[in-house]
Amino acid sequence: MSKYTKERWTRLTELLGGALDRSADERNAWLADACSDDPTLIDEVVALVEAHEHADRSNLLEEGAIDLAPAALDAATSPPRVGQYRLVSEIGRGGMSTVWLAERADGLFDQRVAVKMLQAGFLPEERRRRFEAERRILASLQHPNIARLLDGGVTESGQPYLVMEYVDGTPVTEFCATNLLGVDERLRLFSTICEAVAFAHRNLVVHRDLKPSNIFVTADGTVKLLDFGIAKLIGDETDLPKDEALTRTGQILLTPEYAAPEQVRGDPVTTATDVYSLGVVLYELLVGRRPYEVPDRAPSAMEKAILESQPSRPSTAVRSAPP
Repeated sequence: MSKYTKERWTRLTELLGGALDRSADERNAWLADACSDDPTLIDEVVALVEAHEHADRSNLLEEGAIDLAPAALDAATSPPRVGQYRLVSEIGRGGMSTVWLAERADGLFDQRVAVKMLQAGFLPEERRRRFEAERRILASLQHPNIARLLDGGVTESGQPYLVMEYVDGTPVTEFCATNLLGVDERLRLFSTICEAVAFAHRNLVVHRDLKPSNIFVTADGTVKLLDFGIAKLIGDETDLPKDEALTRTGQILLTPEYAAPEQVRGDPVTTATDVYSLGVVLYELLVGRRPYEVPDRAPSAMEKAILESQPSRPSTAVRSAPP
């Protein structure tokens, strides 16, 4: 069980309001007094205050401290060791999980891995279900261009985790730009990406969030498909209801810039959903920008940008691009 019960969460929210009402100079003394019965609350409230200040500075739309709270609390609660692995440094963060670079802690052999942990705070059943689905999906996908699942489990505090192959690489768009790859080389890479996605489809898995940051390329040019966090097993009836397809308590469960029309509308996804996202990635690889921009993550703005805008042909976009 997570220690973030409804009662504790309510108190944290109240303490956050009180902390934000006070200046930085007054805050520490006030927190020490307000949390005298439970000093462990102090670090958690401080993490929430920092998340609130980060939200004010960032370009994350309509995200405040409560939206960022699970991520902020992770910084204070993530254990230094998970199973046989010691957490070294945070290397990624998404809407429902944090990814850590980790290494074997038992001394049997040297191994670096990526440990993906469901964020602390409330762990709703729906989030746990998605995380468990990802573990099941990754276990079924054994392909040289898909990051492998190595292990998994639950921490003593009840936090689910996955241990995955650590991919030391860069997003495919960055790899192509850094190495000044020509069109033929980019197309060869893209063909490999398509082969990995096709393998997933043959195993009845739709990725649903294909984008450059989920498609890494290592220094030797090996493609690795990452992050099946919102992947769907074809025919799985445990998906979210239609009216919750885009958001869940204010958190985006897809990347609008690469989303297919059916995802935006909340319609059922199929293998065609991944094909559409691959098309957006290919456009970006060839042109240097996406076919359209999503200026606002509100559902109405996403629908207008994705369903109504008409992208320029890649050849036209390249000719009109500044030198």
